[in-house]
Amino acid sequence: MYDFTSTLVLANAARTIGITLGVLLLIVFAIAILFNMRKGRAEVGSEIELAANRRPYLDDDELETKKLDRTLGAGLVILAVIGIAFPLYWLAEPSRQTNAVEEFKDIAIRRGENTYVNGAQCASCHGPNGVGGVANYTITDPATGDYVAAVSWKAPALNTIMYRYTPEQVTLILNYGRGFSPMPAWGAPGGGPLTEQQIADVIEYLISIQIPAEESKAAVQAELDKTCAADSTGNCTVAGGSYKTLGEAVFNLGYSDSFAGGAYSCARCHTKGWSYGQAQVPGGGGFGPNLRDGSEIRQFPTADQQIAFVSAYPKAQTSYGSQGMSSGRMGSFGVNPNAVDPKTAIMSPDQVMLTQEQIAAVVAYERSL
Repeated sequence: MYDFTSTLVLANAARTIGITLGVLLLIVFAIAILFNMRKGRAEVGSEIELAANRRPYLDDDELETKKLDRTLGAGLVILAVIGIAFPLYWLAEPSRQTNAVEEFKDIAIRRGENTYVNGAQCASCHGPNGVGGVANYTITDPATGDYVAAVSWKAPALNTIMYRYTPEQVTLILNYGRGFSPMPAWGAPGGGPLTEQQIADVIEYLISIQIPAEESKAAVQAELDKTCAADSTGNCTVAGGSYKTLGEAVFNLGYSDSFAGGAYSCARCHTKGWSYGQAQVPGGGGFGPNLRDGSEIRQFPTADQQIAFVSAYPKAQTSYGSQGMSSGRMGSFGVNPNAVDPKTAIMSPDQVMLTQEQIAAVVAYERSL
């Protein structure tokens, strides 16, 4: 992570030097004016004495020795200052621009954190530093709007959100929210209270809190060890466990103990009721489409095609599989979309949600439903 403290120190030092030089120039200018004012004669009727062409000038000995030497010496000093100062200024300009950009980013992160904690109160659902949490939610009948139940909804962790979504995708979610969930529209385009700048600041803050790849992978594996500990064939060996295969365990990752608010789970979107602890038909569809009854086999003739799809979800309005059209709402679970182009990368390529082995296991499970 970039050292913003050092950046601010350098930026402040450069600003201090600039201000000091400016003040010195103003002082020198003021002294020169005062000197000229004192030197001048304001007596009325002294125009003849004051006129430059009426006063005797320096003689040749003075003019061609001391005066000339002083003038040439001053010119040489000025040329030396210009010759040294301009290249030094030019050499330092790229770092000044970089420091300015980083300072603006640091300011945006601080503003975004304030919005996350206080303004939009994202932390009340998604937890401090985006670790995940729980949100109270009232389920109503979609047909009549009548009260059905009050539930505790798993709010996904946001400290890995840039593992699977681009800033543009996250902006869309923040602007319009997630229908049929506790996530409301926060951005002005969706009728929310936050401005475009505030949304951009929140994005910068979220980027700054993304956890290291090693921490994410270790946490996922530790969770799987508690629920599956798969053998060489992918069958779970945990005594009394709820899952039969590694794929099923990964599909439901976090259901029993709200690990990361279900951020790594497929069932959070593809199984109705999963997010509030009342899971219905596994893979039967919810926010995401139904995965059962051979739908994945019909959509993806081979498992490799489906693995590639889950790993790197295509952009919105991009075709996939046999008849699929991407909505842009699903994340990429095996390829970080923010690390594809090295020129614009904001994340590391190893910051991914699931390993290829885990994705292959999930795909095998989904194709068996």
